[in-house]
Order: sequence, then structure tokens, then C-alpha cells
Amino acid sequence: MDIEEVIIEFHKLGIPEVKERELKLPTNLERAVIVYGLRRSGKTYLLYQTMLELIRKGMPIERLFYINFEDERLAGLKAQDLGRIVELYYKHNPKAKKMYLFLDEVQVVKGWELFVRRLIERKSAYIFITGSSSKLLSQEIATALRGRSLSFGLFPLSFAEFLHFKGVQINKPLIERERGLIRRYLEEYIKYGGFPELVDAPPLLKIRILQEYLDLIMYKDLIERYGIEKTGAMKGLIRVITKNFARRTSIRKFHGMLSSLGLTLSKSKVYEYFSYLEDIGFVFPVRKFHLSEIESIRSIPKLYIADVGFASVFGIEDIGYRIENIVAIELLRRKHYREPRLSVSYWMDSKGEVDFVVSLGFRVKELIQVSYSVDEPDTKKREVEALLRASKELKCSNLKVVTWDYEAVEAYGRKKVEFIPLWRWLLNLNIEEDQR
Repeated sequence: MDIEEVIIEFHKLGIPEVKERELKLPTNLERAVIVYGLRRSGKTYLLYQTMLELIRKGMPIERLFYINFEDERLAGLKAQDLGRIVELYYKHNPKAKKMYLFLDEVQVVKGWELFVRRLIERKSAYIFITGSSSKLLSQEIATALRGRSLSFGLFPLSFAEFLHFKGVQINKPLIERERGLIRRYLEEYIKYGGFPELVDAPPLLKIRILQEYLDLIMYKDLIERYGIEKTGAMKGLIRVITKNFARRTSIRKFHGMLSSLGLTLSKSKVYEYFSYLEDIGFVFPVRKFHLSEIESIRSIPKLYIADVGFASVFGIEDIGYRIENIVAIELLRRKHYREPRLSVSYWMDSKGEVDFVVSLGFRVKELIQVSYSVDEPDTKKREVEALLRASKELKCSNLKVVTWDYEAVEAYGRKKVEFIPLWRWLLNLNIEEDQR
């Protein structure tokens, strides 16, 4: 099919309704703007959001060329065919000085980066690119674009975005009805996660949709992209990762788990398959805090999955691990969206651990424990004592315990520990702000 028909079809159909995301893309960079992330996390709609912003500023839609390279009508497209896009742009916009190109899932076209590099070097286009593979995109970019790109990682919806998609507005101070609604939606968010398509789906369909997402990731991103041959072993690895999220787990342990399931895969292959899942944004390893980068990399990571909805597919109900996973992904989201210099790790000594160390450069900014309930004195004591030990070692006095509903600020000697409910922490609301 001629690519022109795809472009004209987009102009005729127009841009669908978009609900705004927290991540905003720059629109005037003379670099390729790259958006990567797990499938169905909303990369295409982020492009739509960016296009609508340009249209609001007076840009005619005809100046915006959007092409989804996973459109089956463009199957077989090669890098040398991409020059046709430039011809068509100036055919339809003869007076334009610069092109606005939105290239969705561009990694499908082998050699795409050379086409983009040529346009960037000529300063003839603003280019926005999405892809479902952070590592391969970055490798292709590093070798071809040579510093002429800026990358953004997109995650499924934050809880604040989830509420926005539900039509809930946060107006301080909150009244009882609003707090009740927020808690109700938090329970839904914890169970089914934050993929945009699931927000308004009936409960019976949510799990089916998540199952389809796993199949799509398996076949589109892993089998087609990487040529995975042992599909049973890869499915088994996805299963054991999802069943062991928010825990310290090594490749050796995963190898043993797969063997116990009757799935034969060498340790090197387990490592390779795990790296693919990390590459596509399915799993995020968080390493132990250490001033030595090498020692940190060598540590056994705690693993967090991109969305807790996947745990529901496998019937995993542990709410404590779900809350910790949500906090981990929110911290990573804040790093990717707002402050790329942030580092997220965990701390551990012989007596216990602190779930999250949030640092900026060599300075530790915050220590966070996650505990569903601190009603039991032993639980509270364990969480607080680990925080105090880490506080002394890392010289950090900003100490938090994220809970389900316990809320207080308590003094322990000269240190204060803030206990904050998950919903408040996710929405950046403290009790004083809420009461204003």
C-alpha cells in the first residue's frame, strides 16, 4: 500500500480524544524526541497529546505526519522507502520550512535511524519517535544519531493520572466524599493496575485484556523482535518473575525455579531472556545502595514489574508486595518524568532493610519503608529501627513509612518518622495541605 494513503487517512480521521498525561514532550528541539515503554502504556496517545498541543498553537493538522509502522498495510517497508515521507511532506506542504514527523513503533523498519539522522543533521524536521524497546532503540540511536536525540520513558498511568481518567479532580481541602472515592479507586488501581485501556473496562474484561497484553508482549516484542525460540521457557520466566515481584531474586534462583517447572534453560539463557524483559520495560531491577557503582551493580536486585495488574493474571493477591511495587514504579516514574538525576535503590544490613533509598548524586534525599499495616508493635519496631539505622549510616533525616491507612508523625530520639497513607503519598498530599 502507498504510504500516502496512510497519511491522508490520518488527516481525514483526525486526532482522537486524548486525556492528558503527566509527561510532556518538548516540541521545538532540533533532536529526535524518543518515547519508549511497555506496550499499551500510552505512547501513541502521548504523540496525539503532543500533536494537539501544536494544533492549539495554530499548527494545521496537514503539517503533522503521523505514521504507525505496525500498520499491517505498511508491512515490508524498508529504510530506503522512508525517503518517500519527505517527498509527500513537501508535496502537501510546499511552503513549510520544517517537517513535523511522528513515527510510531519505528523500530519495525530496519535502518530507520539512518533516515532520522539525515533529517536531524539537515535541521529539516522535528521528529518524534516511539518504540517498545529501550535498549535496542538506545543502541541504534547511540551508533547513528550520536547525541542528536532525547529519550523519555513512559509508564502506565500513575494513580493521579488514573483518577484524572476516572474524572476525579483533586481540590484541596478534600471532603469526606472525595476521600472515600479516592480510596475506592485506589483499591481498583492496586488490583488491576494502570493501563489506560483498563480504566473504564468492566471488571470481568480487565483480566482478559491483561492476558492479551502478555500475549502481545510475548509475540510482538519477544518472539518477533528477538527471535525467542524457547517460548515455553520465556513464558515460564514471565510467570516466575511476576510471582516473585518486590523481592530480592537472582538469576541463579530463577534458573532453579524454571528447572523445578521442567523448563530447561541454561543460566546464560536465563540472563539473556531476563535482559529482554528488562529492555521492553516489563521488569525493573532496583539495586542495593552503595557508594561504589560496581558494588551496587553486583548486588542482588529487588525486582518490580511495570504494572501490578499482571500479578492478578496469575492470581497473586499479596497486597503488601503490591503496595511496595506501586511505590517503586512511582519513584521510577518521577525519575523519568521530572528529575533524571534521581537514583532509586534499597538499603540492607545484617538486621534488616529499608525498601527505598532516594538519592540525588551522592546525597541521599529520602528513606522510605513500605508496610501495609503497622498495627503490630513488632512490625512497627522493625520498620522504624531499620530506618533509624539507615538514617545514621546515610546521614538522611527525611524518613517515611508508606502505609495503607495509618497516619502520624512520631519522634524517635532526635529523628522524626512520618507515617503516610499510600493514597496521600501517591498524590503528594500531606495532612496539613489537605486541611487548608
